[in-house]
Amino acid sequence: MPLFSVLMPTRNRAALFATALGSVLSQECRDLEVVVVDDGSDEADAAQCRALCQADARARLLVLPRRARGHGHGFALNAGAEAVQGRYLCFLDDDDSWTDSGHLARVSRLLAQAEAPPDLVLCNQRAFRAGAPLGRTVWIEDLEPRLGRAPDGLGAYTVTAEELLRSQAHCHVNTTIVRREFYLGLGGFEEGLRYECDRDFFLRAIDQAALIRFLPPVVARHNVPDPKAGTAMSTTLSELSRRLYQLRVFDRAATGSTRPCLRRYALRQRTYTLAHVAAAAAAAGHRDTARLYARAARLARLLTLLGRF
Repeated sequence: MPLFSVLMPTRNRAALFATALGSVLSQECRDLEVVVVDDGSDEADAAQCRALCQADARARLLVLPRRARGHGHGFALNAGAEAVQGRYLCFLDDDDSWTDSGHLARVSRLLAQAEAPPDLVLCNQRAFRAGAPLGRTVWIEDLEPRLGRAPDGLGAYTVTAEELLRSQAHCHVNTTIVRREFYLGLGGFEEGLRYECDRDFFLRAIDQAALIRFLPPVVARHNVPDPKAGTAMSTTLSELSRRLYQLRVFDRAATGSTRPCLRRYALRQRTYTLAHVAAAAAAAGHRDTARLYARAARLARLLTLLGRF
């Protein structure tokens, strides 16, 4: 039973996937397995993906039945999770990469010295667009300064859900490591979400986690998809569809979270998202829908100001 199982969903991006897989197999920690989930790639990409996996015994290939639009990110990750044996699950998108070869070795040391097994271990990544780093906070790069205390002897922090919500965004799936039993207890990723399933998982996970550890080093590179390429879910969906998926995420967190801080956070974000849905509907020419969501946004904002949420 390996310590880490790395899940890598891929679809029709064999050239990018080769870089991603190489960054995993170059990890100093060898106590790992890799499960690549091919979500119905075309023949040429599937053949390249198969050859890459056959070149290293630590990599296994799971091929999903082909569908026109694939099964989706959440479905692929859940399918991979059912096929692994590691104590902790790691994730890496096929168009991104791990940039720190000591990433898993560092987490391994943290786990070895833990008095209790953490449910989540969160790290940082840096976002790039067209090869240039973005000069703003995209994920949880701003978390460490907000904590206002020094890390422990391992350079790590124990953090709470409330502290994580102070950050500008959520931890990306590339730098999220989760105890497998905890993942299965949560039900994994929401398969019905074609967008923002990672944010949905993050909110549900920090709501239920008993122990969350945070390691500040940047360990991954996220390549912002090119809108013209149309190969990522974020670039194939319309703006209105993306905003409606976001609304589902915050609706679920507002009604299903056990921690008051998460319910308050979700309700605030829901107010902003309602306004975004209205704007996207108006831009798409759906005037009646735009007016409906604009009224909902004003009501939600008013209730927030009155302290009802």
